Amino acid sequence: MLDASGSMWGQIDGINKISVAQDVVRDMLGTVPKDRNIGLLAYGHRRKGDCGDIELLVPPGTSNAQQISAATEAINPRGKTPLTDSVREAATVLRSHEQLATVVLVTDGLETCKADPCAMARELEQTGVDFTAHVVGFGLSRKDGAAVSCIATETGGRFIKADNAQELSAALVQTVATEATAPEPQPEPQVEPKHNLQINVQLSPDSPPLERGDIDKLSLDLIRIADNRSSRVGYEPSLSIKADAGEDVLRAKFEGGSVEYPLTIEKFEVSHASISLNAGVIDFRARHMTEGLIDPAILTWQITNLETGQSVQRYKPDLYSVFAEGQYEVTVMPGRNRNIALPPMQVEVRAGESNTGEFLLDYAGLRIDTVSESGERLPDHFLRFELWSTRADGTRDKRVNGQAGTRDMVYVAPGDYLLTAEDWGFKAAERRTFSQDVTLQAGQGQTLRLLTPEDTAQPLTAETP
Repeated sequence: MLDASGSMWGQIDGINKISVAQDVVRDMLGTVPKDRNIGLLAYGHRRKGDCGDIELLVPPGTSNAQQISAATEAINPRGKTPLTDSVREAATVLRSHEQLATVVLVTDGLETCKADPCAMARELEQTGVDFTAHVVGFGLSRKDGAAVSCIATETGGRFIKADNAQELSAALVQTVATEATAPEPQPEPQVEPKHNLQINVQLSPDSPPLERGDIDKLSLDLIRIADNRSSRVGYEPSLSIKADAGEDVLRAKFEGGSVEYPLTIEKFEVSHASISLNAGVIDFRARHMTEGLIDPAILTWQITNLETGQSVQRYKPDLYSVFAEGQYEVTVMPGRNRNIALPPMQVEVRAGESNTGEFLLDYAGLRIDTVSESGERLPDHFLRFELWSTRADGTRDKRVNGQAGTRDMVYVAPGDYLLTAEDWGFKAAERRTFSQDVTLQAGQGQTLRLLTPEDTAQPLTAETP
């Protein structure tokens, strides 16, 4: 019986547990006598959240090692852990009330379907069923191992703890490939592992572990329960660290959320913490109407939580970020001017899911250039200009955009505007002004040259470049 629940995407020594199990099962099958009747049953491999997801992949028989290996390789973990019903199903398949039968259960987690595996094992034993269950705890902590070992003890089987590929291989050889009648070996002296805590962060309990680059704004802290002492352990979603043994809480903070995961850290064993953020991804793109008009480096994404009203910004060409479950609004703008933000899109973030979208940057651009009558280009700080929306009578209404200096292009939605400029280049006491109606078209960047007369009595004038 092979655990194929979503937690099998967790890692052992940097490799997904399901991959380790598939390799070990394939190698172990080469040592099984051909006349041995064996089969394969798995759970949690077809559907998320379904406690009835139990399937006999290969019925018991002889010379079927190749078929079992192929079925194991095809398993894709995704669901829950119905230990109790799976063992009961195995007992039924083996018709154990008629002949001796043995189940070898490989599991990396506890029962998640509101059932009592210990009571079920006790029931099978009390009814006189000739049934033995061995349990291999793959990557389980000492506490979790004790919780499932009752399946073995109630049926006369063995509980074997396996924390890596070598130990899993030895456990399967003892329970499947051989009769395993030899006495338990004497324990070797305990050696502290280099890293005794493996942390994996997931969007949801059924999601694969996140990798570097999959999440931004993540921080991980260990909080010692005894004294509430907190220590920052990293910023990546997959970490192997050395930590003091004891009872702790792992806290993961990310954009818009924080989750906690209680765990027991062992001194001589590798503890595994797979923490679910109950979060999803917002993955939006900005498509440029005209290449080269808007520099992608100056884009600002604004994401607003509609329940709390809290907004955050991301300054990058495209938006890919993890957020807690909830309703959000997303918009984008050149620079940080909210007056020219595009109409927002609403998204519902759900745990483990990705929301995609695209904004068309259909902006118009305007750059002001200033020169003196003699043709000398004036420094940026000599000029300030602004774009205004207008009322019905042509007078200015609301400031839309503008800047001091002439170095950069400003962006607005396409349309009609009133341009005003103010120059204090040669004689600050006699500033000159300029105003003109301008029409700006989507996808076009325009440059307007203002001529600054050296005679301060003259106004600014526009000149076609």
